Amino acid sequence: MLQLMQSDWQRMWKRKKTFVSLLIFVCIVLLDCLFLGMQSLGAFDNVSTVPLTAQNFSLFLLKEVSFFLVLIIGPILMIDSFNGEYHSGQLRLVLIRPISIMRMFAAKWINLAVIMGIFLVVTFGVGEVFGHLVKPSVDSVVFLNPDRPYNPAGAFMYCLQSYGLFMLILLAQLSVTGLICTLLPSPIICYLGWVGVAVGSMYVSNTFSFLLFGISTIFEWMAGTYTHAFLLPVFVCVILGFSITMLWWKRRNWVR
Repeated sequence: MLQLMQSDWQRMWKRKKTFVSLLIFVCIVLLDCLFLGMQSLGAFDNVSTVPLTAQNFSLFLLKEVSFFLVLIIGPILMIDSFNGEYHSGQLRLVLIRPISIMRMFAAKWINLAVIMGIFLVVTFGVGEVFGHLVKPSVDSVVFLNPDRPYNPAGAFMYCLQSYGLFMLILLAQLSVTGLICTLLPSPIICYLGWVGVAVGSMYVSNTFSFLLFGISTIFEWMAGTYTHAFLLPVFVCVILGFSITMLWWKRRNWVR
């Protein structure tokens, strides 16, 4: 399993899209830092704002970059790994060897999860450093719920927990995108399919709005004002998407 992960990891970083995506993402993070550095208020939505401080800077940085992760960089990397590798013939060359297809899929899923985690770690680290460099530190800070003040240590854990929840949303997206890539024929159609699923699921139930508006969901959930189920549907997407896609991979003839 470890060898499969190492092999897939090497193929992933040999593709230009991975390096270019990482460079573009780092540029986006730095530009958003400069943008937030010039702001005095951080906005949770069109109504609720709080003063930007060193303690909440990384949270608002996540809000700024979440759009790119959910709708652009994340889907591109996931679709390129699941679907693009099949169409380029790389996957066939790997699977003509006596390799477990299910382990191959699991290795891809884990590697993509690690890359998404790296993006979030970079965002959190840059946000914490930049925030303490350009914004004042305060003894007490509030987030969306003004009745819950946090000291610096509490605010740090609040931001860390928010990043952890966003990671869960990215894992749900990863599992759903993997399933879409298995069902649809080309990378472009897969991307349109992902957008369609993310938008269409909201018409089915607002419970799945986290797929498209993850950061807003986290803001409300952390404030205790979110009125829908959150963690259960996230884990359902992660586990069901992963399980169904793995079984589909086992049934499909990948070397034809």
